[in-house]
Amino acid sequence: MRVAERPDSADPFRDLRALIETLPVPSAPATYTQREAALGLALMDLSLRLEHVPRVAEHLTLIDRGHMTRSVSVDVDLQAIAGAQRRRITTGSSLWIPVSRYSRSDLAPVVVKDSTGAVVPRFTHRDSNRVTAAAFVRLLSMLIDAHPDVTARDTVVHKLRHTHQRSRWLLEAAIAELVTAGSLPETGIRTPLDYALLPALSGAPGREVDARAVRDLALAGLDELWPADARLPFAHLLRLACSQYMLVVLLDAAHPRRFLTWDAPLLPGRRPRAPIQRLVQSLLPVNREFVVEYETAIPRSVGAYHLTVEVNEEVSVRRFVLSSDVDDDFVQTLRQDVEMLASASAGAGVGVGEQPHRKLLELELQGIASRLAEVGRRRLTDLTNYRRYMAERHRSLGVAAPALLGADEVVAALGRGDCSVPVLAAFAAHYSADSMRHLARGPLAGEALPALAAGIRDYQLGHDITTDNDPRENGAHAHWRHPPLDLSPHSTAPVRAVAYLSLADEAPALIEGITRMVVGLALVVLGIGTLLTGGPQWLYSGRIVPDSVPAQADAVVAVLLLVPGLLIARLDLPSTHSVLGQLRQFQRTIAFLSVAVTTGLAIAAGTVHTDHAITRALQAGVAVLGFILVCCLLEFLARRARRRNPVPWSDRLPHWLTATAPRPRRAYAPDAVFDARGEV
Repeated sequence: MRVAERPDSADPFRDLRALIETLPVPSAPATYTQREAALGLALMDLSLRLEHVPRVAEHLTLIDRGHMTRSVSVDVDLQAIAGAQRRRITTGSSLWIPVSRYSRSDLAPVVVKDSTGAVVPRFTHRDSNRVTAAAFVRLLSMLIDAHPDVTARDTVVHKLRHTHQRSRWLLEAAIAELVTAGSLPETGIRTPLDYALLPALSGAPGREVDARAVRDLALAGLDELWPADARLPFAHLLRLACSQYMLVVLLDAAHPRRFLTWDAPLLPGRRPRAPIQRLVQSLLPVNREFVVEYETAIPRSVGAYHLTVEVNEEVSVRRFVLSSDVDDDFVQTLRQDVEMLASASAGAGVGVGEQPHRKLLELELQGIASRLAEVGRRRLTDLTNYRRYMAERHRSLGVAAPALLGADEVVAALGRGDCSVPVLAAFAAHYSADSMRHLARGPLAGEALPALAAGIRDYQLGHDITTDNDPRENGAHAHWRHPPLDLSPHSTAPVRAVAYLSLADEAPALIEGITRMVVGLALVVLGIGTLLTGGPQWLYSGRIVPDSVPAQADAVVAVLLLVPGLLIARLDLPSTHSVLGQLRQFQRTIAFLSVAVTTGLAIAAGTVHTDHAITRALQAGVAVLGFILVCCLLEFLARRARRRNPVPWSDRLPHWLTATAPRPRRAYAPDAVFDARGEV
């Protein structure tokens, strides 16, 4: 028996193999014109690089705890497109220009407008899929023609090119079907093999065996053209093509500079699993923050990226930090060089006193030191801006005077793997002052290199920090700029960025009104008990006062029911589905609990007819209201502690920033994560 194997949605080659196994064997090749193939290749190249988009701006609006709207605007420079590509995308006097990519799961239409408000024509999804499939078929033909085995007889590539073309047609049809049907990362692509239990194929000759031979040759050609160790570039390109759409617009070539804007489809958020954290935030008297993390991809050629966030007017933005991995490729290369130097030194048995290798080791260490000093200068600028941002938010978080480190102390700290920003800043200063001439003679050479490489990796030095500069309380803005000196100029991968947004219910907050309500209810209960017993001795004395049962119980019940109702009606208790409702979840709980206490006292006043029972009921009510008041005071203390927290408790921010906290703390899961990495 032969059972269909479920393909892994993360690997497009698994989907290709599944399609090759299930698609009908074509009797003719797919018909794509050279114009379609050239247009598809040009559009794919432009959509991946976006070198003609110098500036991108996103405006986010958090409408509730699980949904976010996005408005995107870009500047387009048609002069940045090369002449060869311009000829392929030209139609009449206009150009087809890709300005973005977005997920296939977004079904809402996208309407692009220019600076005048006029709607710009767009490429349809059907035409985009067709030219993309034509581009991949053309890529397959080019790979077969360029393969070294194409001229050798009885090889798989030679058979695909000359003698067994049905297998090549099947491979082309599978690629076109994958591009057209799409394969989302969450679901993958399903074929009829997922629903059928097929019997084992017999060895008898016939059309079934002939189709099996065609499929086997196509699968062998897939493995021959893209070996397991060389699939990454093509697999990444195919994964993007089958999971995303290109947003292609038609622009007039007579106006090279254009400003375009559009409303992206509604972005849903996912909620990480953290049941214990949710329970603590809902029940315990701790200050509640609603933490949002927004992930996106910035094209590496973009010089400026603006991210603006807007929330409800009653919600305040407590922290807003944008972190990107713009220098990560450079830092990873630096770490690999340190590891290679450490392994080479260990393998050759190089010591500090060995003269033949000292000069070579010194040259290598000087090259590493120059790059490490540049990284230290950049991270110091980021840390200084962040501390200034925190000092503006809370004056008590002023920047303390840094500790001065000598050259020997800095080298010793790096040898221990301490790559914190103060150490790197001191190292950069000593290196600029020409105090690091003889690194090969110091402790940094030899056994200290593996610790240095581990420190470079653990501190995540390739990630930068951009802080908020919006003065509004219910809005935030971060202006990310591409560094003027690109440390990794050969990288074409997009820059991954994560925005950390911490929202809070700042003053005037609901907890202030609830505290006043609890104090008022406690005074009402104390007043009723004092009037019934003739004095406050019932509160602190264990003696039961006689004749404390109210003669007119209806009046006491009315007071205990009407006063809490009037007070709670003046409070703003929003829906739990909103962000404000999540922030005020604990406040809502204690407000309802205080009303429940007075309701219980009203029931006791109307049904209890003994002095002992009414006294104990009033004492219990006052005790519970006092406990609620203590919870309110703890909420104020927790709010102050959260506001004074210098570093957010998130594992998505670089470790070199979180390491600057006075004491290490556990990272907490965010309340909502919005992923738009495949959309800009």
